[in-house]
Amino acid sequence: MPAQPAWFHRLDAILEAVRRLNYSHLDRRAVEVLFGVQERRARQLMAGLPGLQAGNAFAVERLALLKRLEETSASGPFQWEVNRRARVVDDLERARRLLPGRNVLIPSAPDVRERRLAGLSGDIALKAGELRIEFFGAEDLASKLFELSQAMANDWTAFAEAVEPAP
Repeated sequence: MPAQPAWFHRLDAILEAVRRLNYSHLDRRAVEVLFGVQERRARQLMAGLPGLQAGNAFAVERLALLKRLEETSASGPFQWEVNRRARVVDDLERARRLLPGRNVLIPSAPDVRERRLAGLSGDIALKAGELRIEFFGAEDLASKLFELSQAMANDWTAFAEAVEPAP
């Protein structure tokens, strides 16, 4: 088992300090000072916690950080490592699942990002309650779905009128 985090032996003191704070949110610098860590580790400690984004700065909710620390304290150092390893395994599995799709280049027309509903290719047919797409393979289907998504984003009103039944 790898070494515990450098701040782990001070967890009780950190918990007490976080409880005493009167702030609703803590920014990265406050986390650095509380835990006695550098910027990268502070960002890791803040990861996944709810908070506020203000420009480039992010501040975590103090109560969410407190809850995470209390759970870490209650479970002990061994459970902390088990949880960390489980997160690593989950992240690796997610990356393995997404890799094939990330390696596919979807062919599209140069102007596809400006596509409107009226400009959809003839292989895409929309009417109330029905979508019909003619395609010749996975990449061709992905290309046409991308084209449709761009037309929807650029011309939502026309899209909604085309697919919703008339009153």
